[in-house]
Amino acid sequence: MTDMGDEGQGVATTDSWMTTGLIKVRDLLAHDLRVPDYQRPYKWTVRNVAQLIDDIDTFRAYDRYRIGTVILHANNDRLEIVDGQQRFITFCLIAQVLASKGGLGTLTVPIVDPDIPAVGLDVSRANIVENHTYLVDALARRADLEEWARAFLDRCEVVVLTLSHVDEAFQMFDSQNTRGKALYPTDLLKAFHIREMSLEHTTAEQRLAMVRMWEEIPPESINELFSDYLFKIKQWSNHLPVPSTGFGDEHIDTFKGIREADTRNAKNHWAMPFLYAKNYTDDFGNENATLIRYGAMAPVKYPFQIDQPVINGETFFLMVRHYWELGLRCGLFRDDEASKNAHLIPGAEHVISQLEPMQKRETHRLVRNLFDALLLHYVDRFDDQDLDRAAMLLARYAMAPRVQQQRVTRQMINKYALGERESDGLPQENLFAALRRSLRAQDFLRRPRPTPKTNGYGELHFLYDNSEANA
Repeated sequence: MTDMGDEGQGVATTDSWMTTGLIKVRDLLAHDLRVPDYQRPYKWTVRNVAQLIDDIDTFRAYDRYRIGTVILHANNDRLEIVDGQQRFITFCLIAQVLASKGGLGTLTVPIVDPDIPAVGLDVSRANIVENHTYLVDALARRADLEEWARAFLDRCEVVVLTLSHVDEAFQMFDSQNTRGKALYPTDLLKAFHIREMSLEHTTAEQRLAMVRMWEEIPPESINELFSDYLFKIKQWSNHLPVPSTGFGDEHIDTFKGIREADTRNAKNHWAMPFLYAKNYTDDFGNENATLIRYGAMAPVKYPFQIDQPVINGETFFLMVRHYWELGLRCGLFRDDEASKNAHLIPGAEHVISQLEPMQKRETHRLVRNLFDALLLHYVDRFDDQDLDRAAMLLARYAMAPRVQQQRVTRQMINKYALGERESDGLPQENLFAALRRSLRAQDFLRRPRPTPKTNGYGELHFLYDNSEANA
């Protein structure tokens, strides 16, 4: 959030690990700041830039205007931007446009060519070109350009937090809510797990590889993966409700877990099986790297399970990639370009294709999401074992509220998923918890298919006509 500075110009506080202070935009540009490669691409659009200019116009009559916060990490002899890179790059663009103009009198403008993250370089370049073009036009039309430039460089101030330890820097980043392009909760998870990789003494190349893997997946798909599937499955399988507000910043701890370098792991007995599994797969990959690379041996992948704890760092990024790919095979992420070339997992195609026409209908959206979450949970646990029977069972269970009720709400689905029956015609069982308990696919499938009292189910007849033929 931006606000007006009122007193204490230049005040700074110093701790053993943090220095805070207010500095002018001019002085910020004079610093030798680096944007690390793990940062997301430059995503500010013309709308964000126009809002920034409007803010400056609104408050430039004041002696000072606090324009935002930048969090820095003092990494050896360079200062790295942990948070605020969108704003900083925009400042650099404004300064470059101002420097190219005449009519600024004696005003000097610092020119900075900022680092651009290697990840998502095409996205960054496209936004930089559009924003630069907008700024050239917007500033050229100003009759008061010199006065505006002086306000921007010398009266606009930035709160700068400089931290000596990268973990504190990322923790501070997690807690910030500054103006800029809105972050998904998953952006905070990305920052946390990159930090964890730093603490594990991984190389910059390894961290960059994980960020590139993350950036190859559309951010909307990553957010959908966590908010519509992984979070809900974790909650419901543990008999916990999904909050009415959905997956938010306050829930990201759900996907923070085991730190490999934690000295307490030897006594955290619950963590050891997961660390053993990771060590085995890592050792297998290292010892057989050449054979795997040339296709002579299949790799052994870490055995992810949605309801198991997360291993921090690299394994988290591999988990995201794993469940995105698995979700594509289950018919999820329908707005994702990758879904056009995805091959559905054998056994579920018929049910998915029958449900697909109902996907965009508001009346079916909630029950379809329930089916998708159940299908992902089943495939995560049992792969394609008896998947034709399982998909029909899960579809009948998920669609039952829509078959019986004229109106389906989030609260109704939440209670239904938890096994809290609201109608005598609906099953009273938490299938997510049942999946978690089941050791074999047969154990889970050995239950009757739901047969609710229908209320004009129409296009859902394929689920209920001759329903026991394949039981």
